Amino acid sequence: MIRSILFPTDFSAVANSAFPLALAVAAQYDAIVQSIHIAHGGDPHITETSRYEFPAMPTGASSVRVIETIVPKDSEDPAQIIMKQAESRTCDLIVMASHGRSDVAQFFLGRSVAEQVARDSKIPTLIARLYGPRRTTRPIDRFKKILFVTDLAEESKGILPIAASLARKTKANLETLCVFNEGDEEPADGGQSIIERFFREANCDCSEFKRLHGGVGEEVIEYAGRHKADLIAITTSLGSGGAPSFTETAEFIIRNAPCPVLCVRP
Repeated sequence: MIRSILFPTDFSAVANSAFPLALAVAAQYDAIVQSIHIAHGGDPHITETSRYEFPAMPTGASSVRVIETIVPKDSEDPAQIIMKQAESRTCDLIVMASHGRSDVAQFFLGRSVAEQVARDSKIPTLIARLYGPRRTTRPIDRFKKILFVTDLAEESKGILPIAASLARKTKANLETLCVFNEGDEEPADGGQSIIERFFREANCDCSEFKRLHGGVGEEVIEYAGRHKADLIAITTSLGSGGAPSFTETAEFIIRNAPCPVLCVRP
């Protein structure tokens, strides 16, 4: 399912901290990592010693093929360039690091660019905050729990195939969270028949599922933290009632998740 992974970096420590995660996913699928840097004329946050250096291969990752490319910056913003590069290189996944909501520093590939890619990309994107004391992930080969979050809208199933594939590869438990905003009409069976159909269409076994009510974003974040989730999988229209627009719920989860977030625009 994953043959090529795009890893964008500005050579900063924050951006480069997602490189091991990209390599770990690639190793699970025997995929290529395409590491790109957008030449943007200098960034005051990047030191001279790191300015022109792609991240080094960590010990044990030598079997993964990495292609490094400097991409000229044109009139488009970095997020648009990243998405076009992912499409032109036929990448199946984009892996990026984000500062997270509480961090003040804004790097070239910091929160705003990572979140814009997550919001707009039709290629699945893995966003993680991996740098500093608020590190948010354990090594992917030790993943134990992946959360697939759905509001039962047809669009929400778009992320399920890759989430299920990652669960199989890592032998993690794939759990479904069925979420309802205040006032939503809940099916008589709590959504079980719809979820079972989603899993059949994704050609994977239906997992256990829980129902959450109320402030969806907050409930998902609290649940993920309490149950030590390793990954949250969502579509960016979560909570929209089926509309394809980027929602405040998805934005809240991406910014505040205690673990990496796998997302895609439906």
